[in-house]
Amino acid sequence: MSDNLHIKYRAEPTARRFHQSTAAVRGIMGPIGSGKSVACVMELFRRARGQRPLNDGKRRTRWAVIRNTYPELKSTTIKTFQEWIPEDISRWKWDPPITCWIKFDDVEAEIIFLALDQPKDVRKLLSLELTGAWVNEARELNYDVIRAVNSRIGRYPSKADGGFEWCGLIMDTNPPDDDSWWFKYAEKEKPKNWEFFKQPPAIVMLANGEYGPNEQAENIRNHTLGYEYWLRQVSGNTPDWIKVMLMGQYGTVIDGKPVFTDYVDSTHCANKALEPIKGLPIYLGFDYGRTPACAFVQMSPKGQIRVIDELLVDADGAGNGMGIRSFMREVVMPYIRNNFAEYQFIAYGDPAGAGLQQGDDISCMDIQNEEGMVVLPAPGNNDPSVRVDAIAKHLKTMVDGEPGLLISQKCSVIRKALNGGYRHKRMQVAGDTRYADKPEKNRFSHIAEALEYAVLGMNERLGMPTAVAPKVNRRSSRGWT
Repeated sequence: MSDNLHIKYRAEPTARRFHQSTAAVRGIMGPIGSGKSVACVMELFRRARGQRPLNDGKRRTRWAVIRNTYPELKSTTIKTFQEWIPEDISRWKWDPPITCWIKFDDVEAEIIFLALDQPKDVRKLLSLELTGAWVNEARELNYDVIRAVNSRIGRYPSKADGGFEWCGLIMDTNPPDDDSWWFKYAEKEKPKNWEFFKQPPAIVMLANGEYGPNEQAENIRNHTLGYEYWLRQVSGNTPDWIKVMLMGQYGTVIDGKPVFTDYVDSTHCANKALEPIKGLPIYLGFDYGRTPACAFVQMSPKGQIRVIDELLVDADGAGNGMGIRSFMREVVMPYIRNNFAEYQFIAYGDPAGAGLQQGDDISCMDIQNEEGMVVLPAPGNNDPSVRVDAIAKHLKTMVDGEPGLLISQKCSVIRKALNGGYRHKRMQVAGDTRYADKPEKNRFSHIAEALEYAVLGMNERLGMPTAVAPKVNRRSSRGWT
């Protein structure tokens, strides 16, 4: 090793286990400031050093480093990388894609830095031949990106040139939600040759309800403030934020402005699964695209909106999506037949679903009709403010001592959407905090908009008693009509 190479790194207990693992896919999760990113930088560097000499005697490797957005890639990921990789062994190219070449002794490593915040950005990976990759703050990325990154690994160096000593994907993250792809694979499915590591909390809740330092916390010695680095952040932050960012537990942290600011989960969520009211129609709302969603809604005789069920595709970001025909044929219609066979349905969808699909001469609603469900375009000209108001006005009302809108406990994604997952994205501008005018398109927006369409249609239908009733889906001996 070069005499000029001085890297003073002492791995914490969790990071040591992370480094010792040979799993093809590894993830490390923990609170902020716990040294996760540094562990990944050093793991990448360690693997580059451990590469076997190729036919020409050089230890060559190629790596991708991924972050969800370009500003965060530059200000956070690359900054951490530069703090630990000495300048005298690295050379940088700042034109996209940002690339760093590390050279010392017989080691030659190429590191390509990419921002991949949308599944469509996966095309940036298609030509890469990689030894491995590091995904920084992995919870911010769709699983489609993780899958694509993993598919480009193990391609360099080629077998003809001498092959690689190790190839794989490493990831770090602050704790994601408990319906994320990370939670799915780390806590439930646990795929073969995948390994996840969880750091201890930085702080704990004491018996008196206050927060105090956790003796098992990691990376304390690298903070000038020690435990105070975390304890000072308790003030001014919500319990949910503290739970996730300081205590390292799975949960949701809202980064943006909630669309429905009047939603209170303890008020608007029932303490049980809501059963449909017999004799009353069920209103369905549909959102389309490759992640279609359907919301099931009723209005009680007293005027309370009851959100009784939800169906959606790719709720955890881990699937390839599904077209509307497959969604109707494989998900919606069987579910209705098995659970709501005796109910009358009135369905509304995104008005865009009445238009012809690109490259086809049939609309989403035509397909739904062919699959046995008549769906009407929701009123309101698809104006986001009109859609939001359809829900918001019911959140503000009480009906016979109960909230005007009540959600079944089983509607977990709708609850998270209304609790802030459906949001206005914070804009990257100087000065005062500003948010986008329209709600962000994310994994919560599909079911939230499906709910809006259902309630919009319900409001119009029940507010126009003399209007000619639209065609209603009914159960008959010939099937759904």
